[in-house]
Amino acid sequence: MNGIVRALNERGTTVKKLILIAGCIALAACSKSEAPKEGETATTETAAAEAPAEEVLAGTYDVTAADGAKTTVTIDAANNYTVMADGKEAERGTVAMTKDQTCFNAAAEGSAPVCWTDGEPAADGSYVATNDDGEKVTVMKRKDAAAGM
Repeated sequence: MNGIVRALNERGTTVKKLILIAGCIALAACSKSEAPKEGETATTETAAAEAPAEEVLAGTYDVTAADGAKTTVTIDAANNYTVMADGKEAERGTVAMTKDQTCFNAAAEGSAPVCWTDGEPAADGSYVATNDDGEKVTVMKRKDAAAGM
């Protein structure tokens, strides 16, 4: 896993931000649901989809880059994120959702936000997130993970 951290460092913060953003996007994609049919009541899933961003994004995501590098992104209820690679913290910062994108802003001085657009979820719940530079990652939210750092 040291190779992943080294690769992330060699590619700069753009790849790290991409991985973090993908994690957030994955969570947002997993929370989408359809409106209840006539005569049905809203489910917990529907309520979560309509919840504020800080409630919807919280969780742990497994993110795989196009080159196979894997990281874990954890987002807490206050919209803080941490990216872990090879058991070590690779990046941290804040995340925010806009109408169509999830944007990650690393805490490192001079960092600019990196925004991601999530694709349609696959049958297993994973999805592909694409940043504004066209980089793609596959994101899967952990079902049993509780938010928090």
